[in-house]
Amino acid sequence: MNTTPPPVQQVHHYYYPQKSGGTAALLEVLPGLFQIFGIGHLYAGNVVTGLLIMFGYWCVLFINILLSFVIIGLFTGPLCWLIAMIASPLIAANSCNARFPAASITTRTFE
Repeated sequence: MNTTPPPVQQVHHYYYPQKSGGTAALLEVLPGLFQIFGIGHLYAGNVVTGLLIMFGYWCVLFINILLSFVIIGLFTGPLCWLIAMIASPLIAANSCNARFPAASITTRTFE
């Protein structure tokens, strides 16, 4: 007769909180009004993309400030801001929705 207990199994459950694509888009639009883009991408979990968008936009903004001395920056600056205000929230929301799909209800039975 064996009196040793059976070995204990350890089960690790990883919980990934659900994130909303609407929140990611909102985090792009609101700071984008103040020339800060990329926060929605950081929220969605795309850290490298968020930082590239943030610092890349600031480089484009600096170039447009320099170009405003020869008048063309007065046209390209608002155009770049408008493109960033449209494209960046859409990309952040889509990447957030792709990374965190809606949770489906599944039933499991253990025997």
